[in-house]
Amino acid sequence: ARTSGENLFVVLLIRAPPSQELEPPTIPGRFIALAQARREAGVQQFPPERLRYCPTDDFLDLHHGRRLTEGTSIDFRYQRFGEGDGGEDYAAVALQRGRNGVVSAVSNGGPLLQSISDPSGFFSIYVPGLAGITIREEYRSDAVVSNGIARGDANLYLRNVLLRIERSQVRKDRFDGYIDRVFPGVRVDTQFHETADLWIRSTVTRENAGTRALDLVGTGLLQAIQLIAYVANYEPKVLLLDEPDAHLHPSNQRLLADTLAMIAGTTDTKIILATHSRHLLDALSEIEDAKLFWVKNGAATPQQGWSDIAVLMDLGALDKGERFLAGNYKYLVWSEDRDTNPLSIVLEANGIPREETLVFSYQASSKVDAAKLMAAFAERVRPGVITVVHRDRDFMSDDEVERLRAQFELDKAPNMRLLITQGSDIESYFTRPNHVAEVMASDPVEAQALVENVLHENMIEFVTAFINKRGEIKRTLYKKDPEACPDIDELINGHQIPVEKAVGKLLLKRIKKRLQADGFNGGDIVRLSGALADPDVAAVFA
Repeated sequence: ARTSGENLFVVLLIRAPPSQELEPPTIPGRFIALAQARREAGVQQFPPERLRYCPTDDFLDLHHGRRLTEGTSIDFRYQRFGEGDGGEDYAAVALQRGRNGVVSAVSNGGPLLQSISDPSGFFSIYVPGLAGITIREEYRSDAVVSNGIARGDANLYLRNVLLRIERSQVRKDRFDGYIDRVFPGVRVDTQFHETADLWIRSTVTRENAGTRALDLVGTGLLQAIQLIAYVANYEPKVLLLDEPDAHLHPSNQRLLADTLAMIAGTTDTKIILATHSRHLLDALSEIEDAKLFWVKNGAATPQQGWSDIAVLMDLGALDKGERFLAGNYKYLVWSEDRDTNPLSIVLEANGIPREETLVFSYQASSKVDAAKLMAAFAERVRPGVITVVHRDRDFMSDDEVERLRAQFELDKAPNMRLLITQGSDIESYFTRPNHVAEVMASDPVEAQALVENVLHENMIEFVTAFINKRGEIKRTLYKKDPEACPDIDELINGHQIPVEKAVGKLLLKRIKKRLQADGFNGGDIVRLSGALADPDVAAVFA
């Protein structure tokens, strides 16, 4: 189960005529297991051990918020609407606690119920990913293997599944064809002799690379072997893949997408996969029948703009991106600061309404190429929105600021603007003595003395920070003419840093500590005040 609020993307691969298209098949494994066990038992009440799949050891814990009792039930009902005659097919199962702690299940329905409750086959297969396999694996009966796979212990039974594929020429040909699409030239062989062997032996052979044991193969290849083995052996109606791209090289992710498309297009298997991979999303977007859903808080929303979602993935901005796509913002502000609250306060102090502004935290936002990508994305999905890139001054001179502006080519991007802080960074606004005096209700002279004392007590630390920042500026702005960069001695006198040239983040941290020592709440300094006003900030949003 996903944690509440997490964004993920679900891609649905379906091969079905238009007249038979269904809603995304999201029937959970516990419902299928319950329906199968009820049919197999032939009676309403049966022991919990008959459940092929249960997400917890005690089925009584399945009820939300409290234990399942004889007086409570979990009701599952799924409907499938037919074509033409207006007929309706459905499957319903109610789960209760029976007497003496057994399972009580009441089921009814039509052909859909018969299909999903068929104990001889798997209606759905869930692949949570393969973290690794055991060094040795004993031969197990079909019942043990099926139950183990359904319960999420797939990595413990991979060789058993491969052995069953090996013993069926039809399944073997199917498996070899699929695996060759993802990893060309790879062959998997599995052997076990009941009268002589204690363990199942599986090997993987690659062209020009020799043969090695299955447990010595990379995780990416293991993952591909696992999911393809499920399809080849069980031919499930639904295959659920949880981030199958994990550990796969981008080129193999594209091959994986091609393989999944082939499976969905040539079999009756429908595929639902969750992913955060830009590479896999790009590959799947080229498949005609693939559908994209944005899943958050349990709700799946269809998405048409595959490329837009891919950009948000690249920017690491899925949460804020959802708000941007759904909102009516006038300004989109990008900042490389993880904590965007100080920036939001400074914007509000300069008359920028919070409800019109969405602030993103993106560490590469100050890089020119990334900024251009952001501006182009915003203009495409929300024409008219102004993209503002926050960039700390970091002790740049006015001439150096102009050098930086030239790199962003703002004249070619009318919807992009650059916000350069007046001091070294956004935190420097909160170290202004008049701001400290206002928010702490202290005398301006005392506030000035406090800030200067903190600075002088830590002067070596501030000088070192200044020198390091200037080194970064020399590397980025003076690549072609490093000799043109001003010398440190020209910028500071006698290795003494004035307040306006102190690193704001560091100075703010030291001021907070001093206030705390004096009996105040240091966090109170980061809040709104009239002293945060900066005409240059307001001009960016004008």
